[in-house]
Amino acid sequence: MPKVSVIIPVYNVEKYLPACLGSVVNQTLKDIEIICVDDGSPDRCPQILDEYAAQDNRITVIHQHNTGIAGARNAAYPFIKGEYTLFVDSDDTIEPDLCEKAVAVADAEQADTTYFFFDRGENRNQTKIHCWCCQMENLIGKQNLTENDYTILVRYGMLWLRLWRSRFLLDNDIQCPVGQYSEDTVMSWQTVIHNPKMALLPEIMYHNRINLLSIMNEPSKKYLLGLPATYDLIKETLLKTGNYHSTLKNVFLERKLSSLHWAYTQLPAYRRAEYLRRVKDQIGQDEQEYLSQKNKFKRSVKVFYYALRGSRFAAAENTVRLVLRKVETSFRKFRDQWKRAG
Repeated sequence: MPKVSVIIPVYNVEKYLPACLGSVVNQTLKDIEIICVDDGSPDRCPQILDEYAAQDNRITVIHQHNTGIAGARNAAYPFIKGEYTLFVDSDDTIEPDLCEKAVAVADAEQADTTYFFFDRGENRNQTKIHCWCCQMENLIGKQNLTENDYTILVRYGMLWLRLWRSRFLLDNDIQCPVGQYSEDTVMSWQTVIHNPKMALLPEIMYHNRINLLSIMNEPSKKYLLGLPATYDLIKETLLKTGNYHSTLKNVFLERKLSSLHWAYTQLPAYRRAEYLRRVKDQIGQDEQEYLSQKNKFKRSVKVFYYALRGSRFAAAENTVRLVLRKVETSFRKFRDQWKRAG
């Protein structure tokens, strides 16, 4: 039995795939299996995967029709043989000793999930990432998690941000909801409610690429339109498992209301009317009561929901805030380009 099963969903990343595969096959821990799922990629990715598999018998390639990243990840589950599972996105890379070091920590701590640190290209958002790293160092080992602790865990719920004990994943049926965007968000909640034993490898082990062709950067922002349905699914899971109570309920409402507002600010103008219709149905009594609590949100978030409930003044303020945010974002991009050119 291999020590680690590495799952790599692949779609339309031929420019980055060799670097990703190279970082995985060259791990210092050789006792791994690599499960690559070609999700109907239209470029040369299928050929690249087959070429690598022909040279390394640890690689298994699954070719399938396009189902989306959730379906691609799930397709690898029946092939998992490793004691641990690691998810790697096909446009990212990992440090050569990630598996070796993470397994050592997981074995020593008998952890279900072992977190490690990451970075992003061109130092984007590195301040926020550094803040999260410090928060995780303070969180690991705590006996009683607070609302803020749970918020940190679900906010940074990316699947590739930790090494998973395979039995924890499989026994608790923690997998991606097929056809649902923001699948990482759903799985982070599925994980939290099963109270995993956590450990931390406090080193930068994962390099997350900002891929302008990835789903997170499509002009249509389809994944953002799916966020209301994502939170419906999460609430259904919390209710079914008896976890929709004080602490997790408050964390859920905070993340839901913050995320739905953030998604609106990211959408192009032609998508906003459709999105607002979906969000309006999401604001029930629980959400309204939570919004009414003082100091829970920035004014911009409350203004958004006041506008949604029909306040014309709030609607006007919301529009002005959105325009100013767009101007600020455009200025920051111009400034960053000017600095790189200089």
